Amino acid sequence: MGRKRNQGKARKAAKAKADNEEGLQKLQRSGLSHAKMLEDGTVHICLHGAGPFCYKGICHEFETAFREEFYDAADRIGDSVSGCLMLAKNATMDEFAEVWNDCAQMEIAISCFLSEGAQHILEGEYDHAREKAVFTRYLEQIVAIDLRKTQAMMNYPKINQLWRIDTMLDTMRGDVHTLVKFFRKRIPCKCLDEKYEEVKSITKMGRCYNPECPIPCGYVERSKTFYCSRCRNETYCSRECQKACWTEHKQYCDKRAAIIAEFEAEQQHDALALQQS
Repeated sequence: MGRKRNQGKARKAAKAKADNEEGLQKLQRSGLSHAKMLEDGTVHICLHGAGPFCYKGICHEFETAFREEFYDAADRIGDSVSGCLMLAKNATMDEFAEVWNDCAQMEIAISCFLSEGAQHILEGEYDHAREKAVFTRYLEQIVAIDLRKTQAMMNYPKINQLWRIDTMLDTMRGDVHTLVKFFRKRIPCKCLDEKYEEVKSITKMGRCYNPECPIPCGYVERSKTFYCSRCRNETYCSRECQKACWTEHKQYCDKRAAIIAEFEAEQQHDALALQQS
């Protein structure tokens, strides 16, 4: 009797494991590659901080539409990250105005991009992770500039650090150290801790914005670059490169510096008014 009982338990355990494996495969086929089976046979899904609304509803629709518009723009204008992001925003603004104009909805969209990007890293799909990192950083800055009013203007060097410098050269891509650190700082779980230990010795890379920089594609160690002190929106590898680029950069620098000055004056005025109230 005892042997039959044990055999029955074994059959039930085997069936439960088979059912769990089948359920796991269904989840993975549905797009939840996050799903994995633990040693005890139960299925665990870490969404890296994404909430229940990330994979359904308007925020998920927004995420899909924004990505499609970004790559449609890339087909038309080339690999200009800033241009593609702005065109994708303009193309989705009317249909998804309630997302663009609401902090809570934007945070949901951001958490979805972060969740997918973190999983891409775990699966070794770094180019897909770069895409999600660029979208995340862009939306974060949109929230800061347009909704929370805590930032004067877009900082594209920060975005470009995560993308690729030149699509013709596979080596000219954002370094993996920066990429993994970006996601690891933003997700609540520890899923990227081990990966970060693997890549943290990789040199962080940046870009010199002088088109005539003698370094190929201006792809340099980030520690050797510095921002333009007026507009804080372009980086250079040397004073020589900054001077060589000044004639072209000046027209943009003056406009950006004026925007920053106006923003900081408003911030100071609001802070003073708050103190006096």
